[in-house]
Amino acid sequence: MTLIDDVLDGLRLDSSVFCRMILSGDWGFAKDALSGAPFHLILSGEAWLRIDGQATRLKAGDMVILPSGIAHDLLAHPDATTIPFVRVSEQMAIPPWKPGKRYNTVELPFGSGEPTTVLISGIFAFADRRRNPLLGALPSVLLTRADSNVPAASAISAVTALLDAEVLSDKPGAAIVAGRLADILFIQAVRHFLTSAETLPRGWLRGVADAEIAPALACMHNDPGKSWSVATLARVAGMSRSRFASQFQAIIGQSPLGYLTQWRMYQAAARLAEGRIALPALASSVGYRSEVSFSKAFKRCMGRSPADYRRSLADVQRCR
Repeated sequence: MTLIDDVLDGLRLDSSVFCRMILSGDWGFAKDALSGAPFHLILSGEAWLRIDGQATRLKAGDMVILPSGIAHDLLAHPDATTIPFVRVSEQMAIPPWKPGKRYNTVELPFGSGEPTTVLISGIFAFADRRRNPLLGALPSVLLTRADSNVPAASAISAVTALLDAEVLSDKPGAAIVAGRLADILFIQAVRHFLTSAETLPRGWLRGVADAEIAPALACMHNDPGKSWSVATLARVAGMSRSRFASQFQAIIGQSPLGYLTQWRMYQAAARLAEGRIALPALASSVGYRSEVSFSKAFKRCMGRSPADYRRSLADVQRCR
């Protein structure tokens, strides 16, 4: 398993396909920021995505994902007047989105006249989006064009057809199947980004692509509980300690040990989500001899103690 495979698996995607919209005439929605990652699939017609005043045309077959969950407008044309989408949801009796909650996909007709656009909207949710290095390395807008000559585009087209058929069906488990198909769309979009980006921004993805830094990252990911030092990691990278530390900072954007601590806490959070592991065993598994020092590091990184974090996960499970 590669580093990217490992981190994709650690996302623990839990996607919801929220609605299939049939939009006619002059329409526009203002969508609030979310803790998940909204996505829109254009099935037919066209739409415009507007963020901070800049509009981008979306054509049939295009898919756009907003990994950081930023607020955005979805429009019939760049000058369309918007209404808050939450108001439309309330009128359709669609409950507000919450992480971990299951939703049945609804069909949402809106407007009248021509032209008509049909699209599917949903939300990608993640176990803990704050600390996953992949999410932090993705751009704020992840756009896959249907007419781009890349394998991901044809794969997205095939999965989209399956997704639309599932959304329109009334078979048992349709919402669950639709969510799993949406998971595949997210992974395909990430693949497309990795293979099409001319230059990667500073961060984890650039480190994975760097021949010298990548082996050190792999060591930290594969064995987070080991007592790694900058000197040991530099030897793995085949560099002097000072050059390794400098290059790691320049490429990743943080120090080697700072990154190691963040990865350890991410792994600890994942294990807390998996079951009731005892805190001393958890601390040891991520390189801490003392439960107290581990708990302090976890709270600095995650904003709450391991016990509070575990309780918050239980609250989410009760909401499902």
